[in-house]
Amino acid sequence: MAHPSTLAQADWPLALILVCYFILGGLFAVLVPPWQVPDEPAHYNYVRQLAQTGAYPVIAVGDYDQDLIANRIAPPAARPDFSLDAVQYEDHQPPLFYTLAAPVFLLFNGALIPLRLFSLFIGAFVVVFGYLAVRTIFPAHPHIAAFAVAFIALLPQHLHMMAGFNNDSLSEALIALTVWLCARLIVEQGSKGAGEQSPVHPLPPSPSLPLSLSPLLLIAVVVGLAFLTKVQAYLALPVALFAILVCLPKGRSLRDALLPLIIVIAIAGVIGLPWWIHGLQVYGGTDLLGLQRHNVVVAGQPTTAEWIAQYGWGGLLSHMVETTFQSFWGQFGWMSIVIDRRLYLLFLAASAVSALLFLAWWVHGLSAKARLKGHATTSTGAGIYSPYLVLTREQTLALDMLAVLALGALLGFIWYNLQFVQHQGRYLFSGLIPIATALSLGWHFIVSRKPWVERWLWLALLLAFIALDGHMLFRVILPTMQGG
Repeated sequence: MAHPSTLAQADWPLALILVCYFILGGLFAVLVPPWQVPDEPAHYNYVRQLAQTGAYPVIAVGDYDQDLIANRIAPPAARPDFSLDAVQYEDHQPPLFYTLAAPVFLLFNGALIPLRLFSLFIGAFVVVFGYLAVRTIFPAHPHIAAFAVAFIALLPQHLHMMAGFNNDSLSEALIALTVWLCARLIVEQGSKGAGEQSPVHPLPPSPSLPLSLSPLLLIAVVVGLAFLTKVQAYLALPVALFAILVCLPKGRSLRDALLPLIIVIAIAGVIGLPWWIHGLQVYGGTDLLGLQRHNVVVAGQPTTAEWIAQYGWGGLLSHMVETTFQSFWGQFGWMSIVIDRRLYLLFLAASAVSALLFLAWWVHGLSAKARLKGHATTSTGAGIYSPYLVLTREQTLALDMLAVLALGALLGFIWYNLQFVQHQGRYLFSGLIPIATALSLGWHFIVSRKPWVERWLWLALLLAFIALDGHMLFRVILPTMQGG
């Protein structure tokens, strides 16, 4: 393991990325007109009710106004009839984010900008934990982590969401924290299996528990907090269970092998249980999370069945692919601000090239592993383990864990769109860490023989995104919203 001072020197790009994130995100938070981030007034209404009454709100019929939503929640100056009372359809959300935000609401007398800045601050932990996760997987290549989190931090649509007031920031932060903790667990178990000293000195496993207790408890608490934050944050559970499963040593009894899984599920469940009981008491039946009530309340929202009847499967899928792609990169406001088509074509080209580079990295790794199997070095005497040649077992398992998260995010997006037309790329942001890691591996693979380029590729991406975000805010978002 590298000396701490060396790590500090190697990790300075993270500090620079965070500075850029806070400056640009702060501009978005301050300058974007009120309520012009998706669902923002409904999230604001939640914390307003909590701060003023001391009780968690309950979603009810009348909390959703389709006409108001269809008109994209115009700024109050342009809509004198605007009322927050008409948008309370997020009242079913789990309570943790709003509980943390309530003191900010009270301290600043309900002002929106401090609440947006609070959300932006929480979103910074997505960047930090994402960096630490990728850094844990590739400890000798900090530039891979820097490239990945530069993408996460300054992706225009993601920055737009982090700079608005909503619970996405805490949801993504807890997922990122889970990924980091699980990556550490995988790497540490591999180090102990190889007879190396673990870098964080975890408690040794007990005779009946095949894994150290302390990381399991920490993972369990984080997953439990995810249960109290947002449905999308439940992805932390399959990520954690996968990591624990691949870390279990062989040769243990079924009881011993299941014990770590039971510990995590039980502790996380105990943390989430009060909210689930609350849901049953308030909404009845099996409506643990108020989702069934939510679906009743948002009557009038376009449904997938209606679109299939009107446009057919071809029309539905065509709109889904196009709109999801555009809104992953940047379709601002309430999906009403579509940017210059030439930029979307540029994003499409960049995405296609990135996908091909990642595929090339993956195929090259499979080929190299087949050729070098059983050997410790190449024919030139170089070590075989490299992100661009052959991965260690722990790196492979950690990347498999990221694939689980990516698949979960995709399935969640599909599940949501089975009922309602929600072709929004932001619903894939819970899988940003694996997406960004794949991009980073592909681009670094193609320049891996040019050390100088490889070392500074993250900075080129950061500068490009700074220019792009500035263009989006000052040349697209503000002129359109202020002109409307």
